[in-house]
Amino acid sequence: MTKTSLRRLSPKEFDAALLKKLTEEGRVFINLPREINKNAYAQEILDYVQAIRDCASEPWRDEIDALWQEILDNEYLVDFLTMKRGVCAGHINRYAVTLLVNRMLNCGIYRKDLSMLTLHLKLEGVERKNKYYTSCGNFPPSTEVRQVLRKLFSKV
Repeated sequence: MTKTSLRRLSPKEFDAALLKKLTEEGRVFINLPREINKNAYAQEILDYVQAIRDCASEPWRDEIDALWQEILDNEYLVDFLTMKRGVCAGHINRYAVTLLVNRMLNCGIYRKDLSMLTLHLKLEGVERKNKYYTSCGNFPPSTEVRQVLRKLFSKV
């Protein structure tokens, strides 16, 4: 078997016969731009933080879903909360979500009687802290993200 390279196929070049041939040769892969799937990534984040929904402080109990939706409606924040490199590129950045939840806890959005570790364990569904808790500081927010968060949390 001769080694052949992969061929990038634009929508204008789409040809069913060529696609069938490339598929039979094992040379087909799908590379979707992140913009197409932003709603899917936002839903993945919403599903992830659903585990700590009941940990919202009393004033935020009825507003927590709307707050997360507002966070995910902001392009800077959704970009911050998704991975940019590696195998997980485009999927939820659990490090960044953990960091954001910590900021929300410090602002009183989540109950003060809970520790960040408790929230993390509920988020992850684990019994011990893991890499997302210990390394969340490796994903600091950009200046734009910090400004958006300041405005968003100033409503607190």
